[in-house]
Amino acid sequence: MVKAPYGIAERRSLLRGGSGCTGGRCGFFLGWLGLLSAPIMTVALLFGGGFIAGLFTRGRVRDGAVAGAVCGVLVALIVASLMAFVSPADMTFGFYALIFTALLLPYNAVGGAAGTAVRNGVRRGTAGPGERRRWLGIGIGTAVIGGSSLVIAFLGPLILAPPLVGGFIAGYSAGPRPGDGLEAGLVAGLFGTGIFLIPFLWTASHATGFVAGLAGMVAIALGLLFPLLGTAAGVAGAVVRPGPRDG
Repeated sequence: MVKAPYGIAERRSLLRGGSGCTGGRCGFFLGWLGLLSAPIMTVALLFGGGFIAGLFTRGRVRDGAVAGAVCGVLVALIVASLMAFVSPADMTFGFYALIFTALLLPYNAVGGAAGTAVRNGVRRGTAGPGERRRWLGIGIGTAVIGGSSLVIAFLGPLILAPPLVGGFIAGYSAGPRPGDGLEAGLVAGLFGTGIFLIPFLWTASHATGFVAGLAGMVAIALGLLFPLLGTAAGVAGAVVRPGPRDG
C-alpha cells in the first residue's frame, strides 16, 4: 500500500501553520510604524512568521521548514502589495514580489524548522536511524550550498553546481522515493540558500552605487533559482538510489 507523504493530522497542522504568517506581518507593520527598531524588525520579518508557523506544525522538522517557506511566500506577497501601493508608479508589484520572495522564503523556512524543533525538543528519542540519515544528508547538502559562498569567486560558470550537488546528496540520503527526495532537496536548498545569500545581502546593504545594485540583483536571482535546483536535484538523488519506491 502506498503511504501518503502527509497524514490528515499533518495536513491540518500545515494549514494551521499559516497562522504564523501573522507574526511576520506584525513585525513588518510595527517596524514600518516606528514601534520596532530596525534590527528587531529585520529578525521578525525574516524568521518570526516562519518560527510561529513551525510551532503550530505537527510532525518532523522538515514539515516545519515547508510550513515556514509557505509562510515566507505569503508574507512576501502581502508586503509587496503594500509597498507597491505606497511606492511611485514605476515600482510594480511584480518587482517587489521577486525581491521579498527571494529574501523571505529561505529564512522563514529556517524559522519554521526551528519552531518545529522547539515543539518536538522534548521528544529526542523518537528519531530513528532513517530520520537521522536523512538529516545528515540535508546537513551535508546545506553545507555544500551555503559554503560555496566562500569560493564563489572561483566558481564562475559553475555557480549553479552547489544547489545541484547539495540537493542530490540530500535526496539520495532521504530514501528511494521521489517524494522523500523532493522534500529533502527543498529543505537543503532553502537552508543552503539562506546561508549563501548572507554576503550578498550584506554587500547590498552596506555598499553603494553599482556594487550594491549588482549584489541585490544577484541575491534575488539566486535566491529564487537555488531552491528550485536543489529540489530537482533531490528528486534525482532519490530516484537513482536503489530500494523500494513505495511503503
